[in-house]
Amino acid sequence: MIVDLAKPGTVRYDDLDTTVNVDVLWNACHLESGTPVGMGKSRIKDINIARTMKNTSHTIGDHVLAVSVHGDSSFAGQGVVAESLGMSGLAHFTNGGTVHVVNNNQIGYTTPASHTRTTRYASDIAKFADIPVIHVNGEHPEELARAAHLAVAYRQKFRKDIVIDVWTFRKRGHNEMDEPTFTQPAMYNAINKHVSTPAKFEEKLISSGHLTKDAANGVKLEWLASLNEAFASSDTCAAKEPTRAPRWRLLGSSTSYPVEKTTGVSIDTLYEVGVKSVAPGDSVKVHPRIERFHIKPRLRRLQDGHAVDWATAEALAFGTLLKEGYNVRLSGQDVGRGTFSQRHAMFVCQDSEKVYVPLNHMDADQSTQSSGQQQQQGKLEVVNSNLCEEAVVGFEYGVAVEDPFTLTIWEAQFGDFYNNSQTIIDGYIASGETKWGQQNGLVLLLPHGFDGGGPDHSSCRIERHLMLSNDPVDDHPVALPNIYVAYPSTPAQFFHLMRRQVKRNFRKPLIVAGPKTMLRLASATSLLSEMGPGTRFKPVLDDPTISDPRAVKRVMMVSGKLYYDLAKLKSEHPLGQHAAIVRVEELSPFPREELYSVLSQYTNASDFMWVQEEPRNSGAYAFAAPRVKRLLPVHAEMRYVGRSEHAATCSGVETQQAAEHAELTRCAFDGLRGLVADLVIDNISIQHDQHQSLDEPVASVISAEVSHRWANRQIYASQSSDQ
Repeated sequence: MIVDLAKPGTVRYDDLDTTVNVDVLWNACHLESGTPVGMGKSRIKDINIARTMKNTSHTIGDHVLAVSVHGDSSFAGQGVVAESLGMSGLAHFTNGGTVHVVNNNQIGYTTPASHTRTTRYASDIAKFADIPVIHVNGEHPEELARAAHLAVAYRQKFRKDIVIDVWTFRKRGHNEMDEPTFTQPAMYNAINKHVSTPAKFEEKLISSGHLTKDAANGVKLEWLASLNEAFASSDTCAAKEPTRAPRWRLLGSSTSYPVEKTTGVSIDTLYEVGVKSVAPGDSVKVHPRIERFHIKPRLRRLQDGHAVDWATAEALAFGTLLKEGYNVRLSGQDVGRGTFSQRHAMFVCQDSEKVYVPLNHMDADQSTQSSGQQQQQGKLEVVNSNLCEEAVVGFEYGVAVEDPFTLTIWEAQFGDFYNNSQTIIDGYIASGETKWGQQNGLVLLLPHGFDGGGPDHSSCRIERHLMLSNDPVDDHPVALPNIYVAYPSTPAQFFHLMRRQVKRNFRKPLIVAGPKTMLRLASATSLLSEMGPGTRFKPVLDDPTISDPRAVKRVMMVSGKLYYDLAKLKSEHPLGQHAAIVRVEELSPFPREELYSVLSQYTNASDFMWVQEEPRNSGAYAFAAPRVKRLLPVHAEMRYVGRSEHAATCSGVETQQAAEHAELTRCAFDGLRGLVADLVIDNISIQHDQHQSLDEPVASVISAEVSHRWANRQIYASQSSDQ
């Protein structure tokens, strides 16, 4: 496996009885970003080969060797290199060692080496991780071959990274149009007088009798002819679909129409998984607080048939996927316990510090597949990562593109921590399928919510992820967008999102604005029946408190946890039954059909608003507004209710934040009395003999004869179908 080239292939060596498969990674332009991607892809590829071969004595790196090609200045200058080298020996990140080849031409674009680093060698960054470096003169091919043999031998014996620092020079400028003497005149005066490396090596072979002049000329002519032939054929070359790996051939192509399935599971299975998710091993002494506040409450809810919290629903999603043979890899800082001490996917023995993952010790599913082979339980890999983001997210992307049947998740400690990995999100996750036809199903869990965390721990920057979506504004989409973005408000919705991610016949990255206060909010719970047979994720949730849609004058559209604050105020408002709170759970692709179906039932509604806690220049408003506008009645507008524009995501002063929140939720209900008065007046001519106080429900005076306020609107065709 090689990073920094662009075409896979098969190589045969004269001294081997078999071919060597060379898997080449698609590499984004940003310097060194492909290094962690190659590490992740090579690790999971090696593990999957061992599983296929049923190699019980497997050591990571037995079947796959990763080679990463670097430039000298970028190797010394890019922080992702240090991040990648630093995690190369960690238990859940090692790939058995990467061979790093530094193409050291002693210049960075136009910057001399003296200005690109403070160390003597470009490879000195490897020293902090105790990674050996082999320095070799690139003008001596035989010495370079020996260095490569030595590097591979070291890697095979010790399963650690190693660096080959190839000292050489760049014959011309950075590209064909560049003139290097503008900035390095002395260096390039010397280079222009220098005999090329191939010419020097040819002369050595001829003088030693290993090669004749005619044979050398023949080799050169043959190679030049092949290059000219390839260049000529490029005029008529037609683009082809990239070759798909065997695992990816089991799924649909990147242009295939989605086939959505129900993702519910039998209640008995949910109960079983829920109980086993908190079952410690016989020799594991659990912390008493975990026993009291995590294990016992979960068991009590399950046994009493009560609604379950977010962490339980997540465990149910993971556990049921494991029973069906899928693997789950959960990676990030403190994910085992969870940032908010909510997950406890692993128990640490208080006596020995032994780690125990309960979901990995469920009994294997005894059901058989059509082939008659017993279904083998998958594995949950809980990865408490080192404290970096870019390299870890790149690594997880590599895992996701290699194995579509592993639910690969990276969770940020707080949502805005993802910003250090923006390079990977922009260059790979969001655009990889468009650029290379490379699907990926990576999930980013980004805790989000304005609940006192301050400006650097509140927002996962939903607006930035939505800006990356190619979901069309004006037209009904005929194809799925490049990324999915969701802000679920219930544990059941999250349960279905996780299961849907690997139950589909295609893969798309999923970005989830995850819960913080909702993790323990009593009203943010779900019954097992909401995750039972026949259930699935719902992109839009209608207001469950509305008994007569004709009584609704105001429709509030909202995403995420703000719903619960608005729902509480609505329940206390004397005219609350005249306002509907509609939750948009999935933002990309924008749920046009589902939202239209909900909105159009409110035939008397005249006031539509988008309510969010984020500032106006943040959150989902800018993305949602033009799309909602096309679904509303002809003369209707959608108003914005929320914070004004802010440079920071939110205030760092708790009292100011609380005051802003109280104001925006109050504004959501301002003017409702006047709207209800209009509704009564509209109906007075029809039912003039009835009288009702404005402070009393007016559903009884609403006539079905009131004209429908929705002009002829296109009802969008369904984007999904059952199978």
